[in-house]
Amino acid sequence: MSKTSAIVIWTIKYGDSSLIANCYTKNDGLIGYMLNGILKSRKRTLKKALFQPFNIINIISNRTKKEGLNYIKEASVIQPLSLHNSVIKTSIILFLSEVLKNVLKEEKSKNSNLYDYLETMILWMDSNHPNPNFHIKFLIELTRFIGFYPNISNKNKKYFDLSSGCFTDKNNSENILSISNMRYFKEILGMDFDQIKTLNWNHNVRIDILNEIIRYYSIHLQNFKTPKSLYVLHEIFK
Repeated sequence: MSKTSAIVIWTIKYGDSSLIANCYTKNDGLIGYMLNGILKSRKRTLKKALFQPFNIINIISNRTKKEGLNYIKEASVIQPLSLHNSVIKTSIILFLSEVLKNVLKEEKSKNSNLYDYLETMILWMDSNHPNPNFHIKFLIELTRFIGFYPNISNKNKKYFDLSSGCFTDKNNSENILSISNMRYFKEILGMDFDQIKTLNWNHNVRIDILNEIIRYYSIHLQNFKTPKSLYVLHEIFK
């Protein structure tokens, strides 16, 4: 048997009564778990509510397979969250879950620092009022753990090259961040999560910056797809 803390990232319905839960675990990275009959039987020890995206749980499993699906013997919530009681926070979770689904398929292996980051940010979101800039800052900081955080050593330069991840004085790449968004990109780059509450961005600025960051991900992650929930997020924060 194997015991680990885990963050539920996304679930997939399997047949009429089962789910596959994809969790990012502290000990083993991304693991898929088969939850047989969880949608049908009310008497089961494992409840569907345990496996909502971004729940932080303890798992005891058979954990015999490096690839393929494993089976959970026991699971329990580490810390109760109120995230799913908020329509706005639920929309943010839907979007970030979709992004992480893309990212973690390429970052399957154990990464304790990434796990700690995800856990810390989930708890931060749970304990703070919904912030329309949280998901933008989340995506920027996530790149620290997946290998392409912006090089800020020349932050005073005029342009930012999305391909190299560097600030530059040369506008000779098709992947230069638009000059109209540079001020806002530099602004949020230099803030921590508590400071983003002070950002006075309008709806159009948020859309533009988020679209640029999505483009940044698309350049650096081979199979990254624009999240389908992006439009929903834009609508929520109008």
